[in-house]
Amino acid sequence: MHMQSTFKTILCSLLCAGCACVSAQTLRIATLPAADSIVLDVAVNEGLFKKEGLDVQTVPFKSALEVGAAMRAGQLAGHFGDLMNVFTQNETGAAQAVVITTTHTTPAQRAFGMVVSPKHVDKIKSLNDLKATPTAMSASTIIDYLLTRMQETAGVKPEALKNMEVRQIPIRLQMLLSGQIETALLPEPLVTVVEKKGGRVIWDDTKLDESLAVVALRQPYLDDKTVTAFRKAVAEAARKIEAEPDKYRALMVQKRLIPQPVAKDYKMVRFSLFGREDGLPPLPTAEDVKRVGQWMLQRGMIKKVPSYEEVIYVGK
Repeated sequence: MHMQSTFKTILCSLLCAGCACVSAQTLRIATLPAADSIVLDVAVNEGLFKKEGLDVQTVPFKSALEVGAAMRAGQLAGHFGDLMNVFTQNETGAAQAVVITTTHTTPAQRAFGMVVSPKHVDKIKSLNDLKATPTAMSASTIIDYLLTRMQETAGVKPEALKNMEVRQIPIRLQMLLSGQIETALLPEPLVTVVEKKGGRVIWDDTKLDESLAVVALRQPYLDDKTVTAFRKAVAEAARKIEAEPDKYRALMVQKRLIPQPVAKDYKMVRFSLFGREDGLPPLPTAEDVKRVGQWMLQRGMIKKVPSYEEVIYVGK
């Protein structure tokens, strides 16, 4: 009887220890060099995730392709990216759902832009000057999708651009600045970087109406408690950035999101332009999911358009 009691005590202790490990598990979240990803770093640095009972670590990557591989390998709890990443990863074994939007298009601030190299501004002054013009891009990503949206909304013919595959965003930027490539579609703050160095912006996303950047968590972390805590921490980080933008420019430089020489003139990203109670952009709509899904389906990137509930966390 005593041995049975002792065994139960040991078993309970082991189970409790296991629970403690799970609750204390670090959530590794991938980030990319885009302006709005700073909100995740602020939430980590300011202890906002810990305040909500979460242990979160941001892990910088240079391309969406690398993020996808890490997600499928189970090395990450989630990632900053776009709907294309989420749809593809869901189909290839990394079940996940969007929990936050960090960028939704708005006339008040651009998130992506088509920029001309400082070395080629005399030749390319508008979209009308594009004639089989080489452009640095990354196929099957948000950049590829936005090139299509640019063609649809601005009347740019597909043959006006000659796509040049350059996966890593920092390399894309350097090729553009050095004149090795004539144009590129880039995220902020890199659009501002090129502009400050003498480049020209000939199109941006301000007239579109859709979610562009999101944060998704893997299936094991998709419960109301974790998602609510995650959202609260990010929302608080967004409020801090908007309240003291100058304070967080230094962090953007440290995280290599923006070079020091242009940091002081960079207009910091804003999140509270949509009148929502939490101060964040709205989650992608069913129409967003359908539009992006159909675009991917036409290109053979996915086998079927996912349902809204499969890819957007709506609670349990």
